[in-house]
Amino acid sequence: MHVKNGSVARAAAVVTATGILCGIVPMIGAALRNSAIATMRETNILQALAVLPEGLRDCSTVLAYLFSTVGCIAIVAALAAVDSRITGSRRVVIRDAIVSAAPILYVIGVKWLVERPRPITSAGNGLLPDDPSFPSGHTAAAVIVSVMMILTVRNFARKCFPDGEDDGRANRRRVFLSRAVIGAVALVVAVACSRLLLGLHYPTDVIIPATICPLISYAVWCVWNAYENAGER
Repeated sequence: MHVKNGSVARAAAVVTATGILCGIVPMIGAALRNSAIATMRETNILQALAVLPEGLRDCSTVLAYLFSTVGCIAIVAALAAVDSRITGSRRVVIRDAIVSAAPILYVIGVKWLVERPRPITSAGNGLLPDDPSFPSGHTAAAVIVSVMMILTVRNFARKCFPDGEDDGRANRRRVFLSRAVIGAVALVVAVACSRLLLGLHYPTDVIIPATICPLISYAVWCVWNAYENAGER
């Protein structure tokens, strides 16, 4: 009973905190859109990055295609197929997909609410999307893929190292999952940096989704778990 009450309390706290932050983000975006000083300083950063080796921009181009809308859907679908093979449970796969993809509607909504123009460094770039700059959709897509990857690896680790009296299994499971988290964070950072190297986003465009999107997914995860625990009463 205490565990179930604890999960509900945690879900309420996480949802409240995430909701407050989600309400603040559009205000941050509007302030950045209207600030000539912020725009100038962030543009200077993008112009400084433009002198880096061409090979980095080639890698960034590959990431731009991989984490486009179509690319993101394809990767998540592939991970869902793997997740299904691991768990054999449609309910678990649906849960993992919903938790992973939860931030996308918020990101799209904020984009068109704030309507921050793209940086001048994006002019003439063939990879330039036709949507506003804030927040970065590609960075959000990287978070979605990363969360789905973490959940899939979590299920795999739980299958390989099931709960039991052997503490070594739990330790191996934690190590396995921690490596997946490190890889997921590295992926999000790589995609975020790629958007800057291509000059398609301001730094704050990629920082915001890299922080708020995982929180949204975690909030949905907590709510889902609280609902399941409540149903077991």
